[in-house]
Amino acid sequence: MKKFISILLSFLAISMMLFVGCVAEESVAVDDSSEDYSDELYIMATAYAAHPVLAPDLYFFQEKGRELGVQTLVVGPPDGNMELYVEAIEIAIAQNPDGLAINGLDISIVDLIDKAMAQGIPVVLWDADLPQSDRITFIGTDWPMLGVRLAEAMAPLINYEGKVGRIGNISQPHITAAMDMFKIHMAEIAPNVEVLDVLDDNGQIEMAETSANALIQMHPDIAGIAGFDGSSGSGICPAVKNVGKGGVIKVVINDLTPSHIEFLKDGTAQYVSGQKRNIFGPLALDTLFNINHQDYAFTASIENDATLGIYQAPDKIDTGFIDVTPESVDAFVEAMETVIEAVSK
Repeated sequence: MKKFISILLSFLAISMMLFVGCVAEESVAVDDSSEDYSDELYIMATAYAAHPVLAPDLYFFQEKGRELGVQTLVVGPPDGNMELYVEAIEIAIAQNPDGLAINGLDISIVDLIDKAMAQGIPVVLWDADLPQSDRITFIGTDWPMLGVRLAEAMAPLINYEGKVGRIGNISQPHITAAMDMFKIHMAEIAPNVEVLDVLDDNGQIEMAETSANALIQMHPDIAGIAGFDGSSGSGICPAVKNVGKGGVIKVVINDLTPSHIEFLKDGTAQYVSGQKRNIFGPLALDTLFNINHQDYAFTASIENDATLGIYQAPDKIDTGFIDVTPESVDAFVEAMETVIEAVSK
């Protein structure tokens, strides 16, 4: 396990080298085909550029750029600062790139998405959707379905009764959508379960632990806690362990991180729903690239399609889930070692 964590941290360190302040270095354009796309620029934007959960998203976006022979750039603040995120997207639009992949984390960026589209810059969203925007495609997790999966994992663990808490970043619509659906689905499959009010962790491990401690103090008889963002589980599990209830208070969480894997190994967490983040970036770049280079049209021409708001791309690409439990974690770790070692070379 230590080997896996060491390799994974090395992988994350490589990924973090992409960032200088709020802006990443451009990838090296490599093109073995007869077509030269080396003057094309595609930009990926997120408000959490240094968060380990997003490392595969950003790394493989760059890798796909090298494969296609285009320039890529990753921009955005490291820590969720929305003002800096807005500024980073504004700067990206001013560069007039050939495509933008934006993490749709907050409604404050809807106008910027629409602005880019109006200027003829194709925009796809990844990880978090803002369907009220003019974006072309959303690529990532079906967040309401995440709520369903966490509820279905939790219910049998607590024998379909008792109190269950929810912790997540309430400022992000996709997270709240998952938390809302968790409560709705739990009422359907386990009506004797009392789903408690949501507690906010602001996407931070320390706040997740504070919220979990408060939850346990308010409800000493709590049966389970569900964590919904990439930092939630790393706060919930230490709180549960600190009160001596590891394995007693059932924990189901989102995102495969090194710490979440450790909590599965030691039995503090009973279920992790992983996202296939290694394909977020490549699918986003592929979609943007294909929009620019497709040779088929719905109307008289691709240009006329764009004028009419028609793009030969799906509205959504659901990337699915990876289920990991204490029973399957060893097999998962073994498989991931091979992947991460290959990436780290």
